[in-house]
Amino acid sequence: MIEWQSANFVASDEEGEALAKVLWEKISLSGASGERKAEVVLLKNAVLLGGEEKKEEAKMKGDGLGSLMQDPMLKRRGAASAAGAYGTNVVNDEPDVHSKAAQARARADAKAEEKRRKAAEEQTREHLAMEAELARRRRETARARIDGNAGGSVSVIESESFELPNPGGGENLLEDVTLRLVAGHRYGLIGRNGKGKSTLLRWMASGRVKGLPPHLSMHYVAQELPLAVINEDVRPVDMVLRADVERELLLEDLARLEEESAEAEAAGKSDAIGAAEKMAETLERLQVIDADGAEGRARAMLVALGFSEELLERPMKALSGGWRVRVALASALFASPDVLMLDEPTNHLAIDGVLWLQRTLATSSVWKSRIVVVVSHDRTFTDAVCSDMLHISGTARRLTLHRGNYEAFEAKRKEMQEAYAKSSELREQRRAKLLEYTRRQGKAYTFQGTIAAKMQRVKQIEKSDAEAAEEAEELAYLEEDEERELKLNGGGALQLPVARFRDVGFGYPSGKNLFSHVEMCVDGASRICLLGENGAGKTTLVKLLMGLLEPTQGVVERDGGARIALVNQHHADQIDLNLTPLHWMHSQFPGDGSYQHEQDLIASLAQCGVPFKQQTTRASNLSGGQRSRVAFAAVSYRRPHVLILDEPTNNLDLESVEALSQAVEAFPGGVVLVSHDQTFVSAVAKEVWVVGGGQVRRAESFNAYRKSILKSFKD
Repeated sequence: MIEWQSANFVASDEEGEALAKVLWEKISLSGASGERKAEVVLLKNAVLLGGEEKKEEAKMKGDGLGSLMQDPMLKRRGAASAAGAYGTNVVNDEPDVHSKAAQARARADAKAEEKRRKAAEEQTREHLAMEAELARRRRETARARIDGNAGGSVSVIESESFELPNPGGGENLLEDVTLRLVAGHRYGLIGRNGKGKSTLLRWMASGRVKGLPPHLSMHYVAQELPLAVINEDVRPVDMVLRADVERELLLEDLARLEEESAEAEAAGKSDAIGAAEKMAETLERLQVIDADGAEGRARAMLVALGFSEELLERPMKALSGGWRVRVALASALFASPDVLMLDEPTNHLAIDGVLWLQRTLATSSVWKSRIVVVVSHDRTFTDAVCSDMLHISGTARRLTLHRGNYEAFEAKRKEMQEAYAKSSELREQRRAKLLEYTRRQGKAYTFQGTIAAKMQRVKQIEKSDAEAAEEAEELAYLEEDEERELKLNGGGALQLPVARFRDVGFGYPSGKNLFSHVEMCVDGASRICLLGENGAGKTTLVKLLMGLLEPTQGVVERDGGARIALVNQHHADQIDLNLTPLHWMHSQFPGDGSYQHEQDLIASLAQCGVPFKQQTTRASNLSGGQRSRVAFAAVSYRRPHVLILDEPTNNLDLESVEALSQAVEAFPGGVVLVSHDQTFVSAVAKEVWVVGGGQVRRAESFNAYRKSILKSFKD
């Protein structure tokens, strides 16, 4: 029930849109059940009064849901929407920047930008504060365990019941949640974008989940990490070493004990023997944890994640955000905490690093006695690493545990969907028979016993409808993760290759050659994947293909008439958040301002899985996955002959990756792909080229390359 009072005003457009969205969802959800209830009420009245159902139905239609659907304002709004009432079908070649409307829009844009800037700054402050609090708790836990005031690693954690609020306002993301996590289990946290996966990890890391053990060491690696000033000049290896808090504390104890022992001996005090004994105990503990070999292990871990010797010597402030995340990932693994939480840990890794991390989490004895919670869009990685699935339902706002990996979860979900569909069909058949039988008897049967029998059948129908409503809720929970189809339009077949590399090499004047003697052909049927570490030359190769660079050796023959579209990993961020998707498409493709042009834009968005309701919703209120679909709609509208995808799956969830994979497979043109997502590459790539070591060489297949990497890892 929605209660409304005249005093319930909203403070901003964003809050108003959020409230309207909630109201519309509630009205939409109540529609189907309302119709079924109305049908039963009509039947019950007909049985008791002996009247005709049609008269009651006519009366009902003049009130309630019927009048709502006949509301003239809704009709006018629908007609206005069809005619382009959002103002996006009027495009001026040279807008008047001095008009009051333009000035108001500029002020609104500036205000929105300032709001986003302040929100980003606040998010950075919150993250740094959370990291500081996590470090303090890890230090307290390590000290308690060294002093014998706490046990070893935690075997199970169980929280009190809690709600997970929505950081953007509105209804809670989760209601009445209880977490129970067991050591030795690796949990995959799954669910649609925007439903609370990252928020739940942050909530746990910040200590807001109550009921967890007091001495619990936790490490949380987010997708993006700010750098504290205190760590700007620290080398990556030293950052990793600092993560082993037990080693740090023992070394501090040893230094203090050595100083105290020296002072006691100099003063001839009798407690020098006691200090020596404590030193011996501390040295023994340092030997047990192999403190002397710590730096070698830290360096090896960073090298496995892609660090070169030159990068290892750089200070943290000289590293890009992606490399800093790798340092944080290495630090978390090196510390071996009780609870390890990783949010999209593969986003900044090359395929070699992904496979190393996958193998480490799945097979290392360390993580068989710890708790791991992972969010990842890479299905192969998730299946290989995780033993259990924690599914967040946006529809039911609940967290559900499922045994087995994602493949097992998907199979179980499909079985339940089929069972519900069969049960629903049988129930509808029984309901239809009961309705027909009760109606067919008419007014002739008015004996009290007959009326009682008919009312009993009405009760059976009501009970059946109640069961159907419960089952519909469960079915909605099962179906919410299903992805809309995504279709990408291409430019059609070309007579000549789009690009042909003949003995191509490239090197920047300030450095050595990235690669040489490259022989490659890209045409309208290509499905090429480029693999290699960051900085090896993948981006340079793409720029040569697009004509943004010219080779320093050899020649690149290009078809000047071919259209090439680039979709990079930040494609969703290129959309103006102050505009609706439809308005943004108009800004990219002004066209002739006709009604037909607007319909073409609407169709392009729709075939990329952006329904009209989302097309007319401000982009700031859409999830990252939804904005990605808008960006793909813009690419599709250009009808390119070749599509270049640079890490396109980084901001997508598992289901969105599957939809994109199918769209790329069906794309009528060539595809050049840069990706570390194993499932995506396996489904799409027909050719795999490895960039690195001064050359660009073709691998036998992605699976063959993957096996060779796994084989190279030492036990």
